[in-house]
Amino acid sequence: MGFGRELRFSHDALLKLQDWELRLLETVKKFMVLRIKSDKDYASTLQNLCNQVDKENAPQLDYISNVSKSWLHMVQQTEQLSKIMKAHAEELYAGPLQRLSIMIKDKQQVKKSYNSIHQQIEAEMCKVTKTELEKLKSSYRQLTKEVNTAKEKFKEAVTKGKETEKARDRYDKATMKLHTLHNQYVLALKGAQLHQHQYYDSTLPLLLDSLQKMQEEMVIALKAIFDEYCQITSLVSEEIVAVHKEIETCVQEINPSTEYENFIEKNRSPEHMEQDIEFDLSLLEDIESLQANEIMWNNLTADSLNSMLKTASEELSQTQQSLLSKEEQLSELEKKTEESASLCEKKSDIALLLGQKQTLEELKQTIQHLKCTEAKLSAQKELLDQKVKENEGKEPPPIVNYEEDARSVSSMLLDVISTSEKPLSDQDWYHGAIPRVEAQELLKQQGDFLVRESHGKPGEYVLSVFSDAQRRHFIIQFADDQYRFEGTGFPTIPQLIEHHYTTKQVITKKSGVVLLNPVVKVCLRITDIDWSL
Repeated sequence: MGFGRELRFSHDALLKLQDWELRLLETVKKFMVLRIKSDKDYASTLQNLCNQVDKENAPQLDYISNVSKSWLHMVQQTEQLSKIMKAHAEELYAGPLQRLSIMIKDKQQVKKSYNSIHQQIEAEMCKVTKTELEKLKSSYRQLTKEVNTAKEKFKEAVTKGKETEKARDRYDKATMKLHTLHNQYVLALKGAQLHQHQYYDSTLPLLLDSLQKMQEEMVIALKAIFDEYCQITSLVSEEIVAVHKEIETCVQEINPSTEYENFIEKNRSPEHMEQDIEFDLSLLEDIESLQANEIMWNNLTADSLNSMLKTASEELSQTQQSLLSKEEQLSELEKKTEESASLCEKKSDIALLLGQKQTLEELKQTIQHLKCTEAKLSAQKELLDQKVKENEGKEPPPIVNYEEDARSVSSMLLDVISTSEKPLSDQDWYHGAIPRVEAQELLKQQGDFLVRESHGKPGEYVLSVFSDAQRRHFIIQFADDQYRFEGTGFPTIPQLIEHHYTTKQVITKKSGVVLLNPVVKVCLRITDIDWSL
């Protein structure tokens, strides 16, 4: 049972624990200050009593009084007790109180360091597994659109026979950018997968175990301070001994290894399933030449892959050198800490080593971070190295088939022209004057659409679309012999619908609705009816 395994998602509880322990230490410190003051005042009071007795001491009788001897001996012992109490107060101030003050500062530093490192690795986790991936995916989608746009313009240039080379060059550049970004995304994805695995399996548990270790070290130190406090304040009277035994019993019950069991049980993190970081296949819906989790090596990416491999190799080498240096520092610091521990004369001297131990734990965190970085860079370099070696000595294959794209232009144009020239009543997606409710029942998936004549206003036409879990209805505007929504107008409704369907232009900017799937009307023929009913 430990922090690293049981408290990975209990950060707030750990902060509250440290705040509570700091308040406890401040309370203990105030108590010791008052105890020292009380002991000094008590010693001063006893000394004043003894001095007063000396002044008021009656003249000695001729015979030796046993009572007087006993009384004088009692006064002398009381004076001795005063000196002992004063010495104890001074020892308590120079020992446990000073060490407790140092411990409070060290504990504040432990909390600050833990919170800082946790924020750092949490931010790094979010950056690597979410922010950077989302940024790359956003750029991926944008470049996909640019490639498709460049492709369409190239086809258009081929069709018109104008500026074909220029359009082809733009098509190449857009495709090269997309493929380069694709490679960056694959590498980033691999890194994010490893980073997440390292974060949950190593980095975060190591930080939490490190915190628990320092917490337990401080418990050991606090126990030593309490132990020394008990020794200094221990007196010989039966009443005080009884109180001291109670205090000592309580102190001896302190066990660093079981100190946090109840805390862990109450704040145990719920079972957490790591979210798999997978390639977003939706990125490839509009691209045929790319493959998920594959480095693309072709005439547009070969040079960039070699550059990426060189950069990854250099970064990996630097990381490994830093890791080796930090591990050497760790070994030296461990030896130094062990030597300092062997020189401790008092139990509470352990508190003087807490600063060194915290530095040791922080260095372990740095080493773990470097190991995570090394694993991530090694995996990325392996992907790149494998792809480069597979194709060593080979000519990078061309990725864009310009001839096939050109041949598809004419056939596509013929299909568009023939469909849009049909009258409205012959369009598959036109359902006539059906009620609004019936139209809504036909729209089931994202992008489903149909056109109908308004049931309440004959002669007015409505576009019904399923978008973002809602069924939307748009009145087709007719003005100046043109049909439109809010953009370009067309002479006929089929041409308007065909335009939005083929170009994926939004119906309105505010709605963001795009036409994806035409809902085909069902034509019931007389021969289809079962007249036996």
